This record gives sequence, C-alpha cells and structure tokens, in this order.
Amino acid sequence: MSKALGYTVHLLRVGKTSWDEDQRLIGETELPMTEAGSDAVARALRTFKPDTPLSLVLVSQEEGTHTVGKLIAGSDTRIRTIADLSNVGLGLWEGVLRTDLEERCPSAYAQWKDSPERITPPEGESFQDARYRLVSAIVRAMKKAKGPHPHIAIVLRPWAWAIVRCWLRGADLGEIWKQLDEPVCVETFEVMRSYLEQADTLPRRKTKAAV
Repeated sequence: MSKALGYTVHLLRVGKTSWDEDQRLIGETELPMTEAGSDAVARALRTFKPDTPLSLVLVSQEEGTHTVGKLIAGSDTRIRTIADLSNVGLGLWEGVLRTDLEERCPSAYAQWKDSPERITPPEGESFQDARYRLVSAIVRAMKKAKGPHPHIAIVLRPWAWAIVRCWLRGADLGEIWKQLDEPVCVETFEVMRSYLEQADTLPRRKTKAAV
C-alpha cells in the first residue's frame, strides 16, 4: 500500500477541571472534568460532523483524554493510547494559583507568559521538550495510519493541546497562552506528509530553569 500524501487532523482538548476554574496551574495531575467542562466538550462534539469516517483516534494514558476520545470515536473507530501524548509536567508549579506564582516569581512568571519557550518550571518540563515529545509521537502515529488520506482525531489535555495546535498552525510557542483562551471545539487541519518530515528539525534546547 502506498504511503498517504496527506492527512485530515481533527484536534480537540478535554474540558476544564476544578483546578482550571480556580486558576491553578495543572499539568500532570489528573482531575475529572467539571460539569461545565463536560458540557463544553458535548457542545463541541454536537457540531462535529465530518464528511469522512475517522481512521484513528489518538489519546494519552490520561483518563480525561480516554473519556473524550471514546465520545469522538463512537463504536467503529480504533483508539490508540500513546504515553508521550501526556500533558506538560509543571514540576513545583503544579497546583499553584497563578496569582500566587505571579506574586512569588514575578520575573519568571512574566517571561513564561511572554516567551514560554525560554522558561522551564523547576523540576518540570520545558515547552520546547514537550513540543518535541508530542509532535514526534503524533508524526510517528500518523505515518503508520492506513489509507490514501487518513482522517485522525487527536484528544489532548490543555497544555499539550495548545502546543500541538501551535505546531499544526505553524505558530511559535509564544502563542501558547492565547490558545488556552480559545473555546473548546473540534478544529480541523489539512496536513501534507511533507510537513510531517519537518518535525525532525524541531529544536530541543536547554531553557532557563525558573527558581
């Protein structure tokens, strides 16, 4: 079977948790979606009416992505779990109120928002490394998808979703925070195989560790 020359990617993130609503930073911690978060996902899926059946749904090992992945997949689409699609690790900033972090580390927090690729949370993961991890995993999975033009859904938690959305849009990591303000929806991208090849050139560099 010949390799696919292009792919249709449907990207969706899980809904808000109680920590999101409290403005706490949430990375690897797994919490259930709030009622409002679940309703936002349900509204997004009601308007999602693809012309072509999905070939594959990619999710992380996190329960929230599985929950939403099952909803978008229905009964006929295979769901593939990939550990490297997990959310970004925020280290010692995990669970901290944004206002508290801004008060305690004003310089680092300001730079993290303005140039997020330059700051690494203490004992956490840089956005550069997270992008390399996420995109590499997605590219490997997409290349294995069968068919002349696979339709693939990807369900991620917010930070991971924002990073992947930047990559799919060809935007730099400086737009991550803006992405998080977007409403929950299923967004569709047309991706050429040649674009996947460029993923090998994504930078991995050591960023400044915040203190």
